[in-house]
Amino acid sequence: MGLNYAEHQIIVTFGTKAGTTRTPINLESTYQTESGQTTATKTFETGGFSKLNLDVLYTMGGSETSNSIEIKFEGSTDGTNFYRLPNDTTTAGVSVLTAREFTFVGTDGAASTISVGLDIFYKKMKVSAKETGVSSNKGTIYGEITLSGK
Repeated sequence: MGLNYAEHQIIVTFGTKAGTTRTPINLESTYQTESGQTTATKTFETGGFSKLNLDVLYTMGGSETSNSIEIKFEGSTDGTNFYRLPNDTTTAGVSVLTAREFTFVGTDGAASTISVGLDIFYKKMKVSAKETGVSSNKGTIYGEITLSGK
């Protein structure tokens, strides 16, 4: 028996979408401050939802090889103070927390996709992406989040 969520909400996080046409944005080598749909950083409401799934279409720049994207999630109760999601490594009963970051190596010079699912516990969240390994041609990203719950 599967889980039954009363509501699903889709939020375009990186780029824009008209019908089924996805329009990506250019990636930068550092996480950017949020600025509408032109940067790969987006803050959104998550209160009442318990699951989050981020679908990403990443296209490496032409003539580029072995580039990757890094994605970070941050949670907030007030929309002003954000906290990184943690990784927990436990050895001999001792937990070590580190800031969580997802790294995805793309397909050389082509488009590739990845999907990241998370349990969520926050009123608001922020997701950001950046690209590493670029020698001369930046890649692009399109992303949308599906929230499930309520």
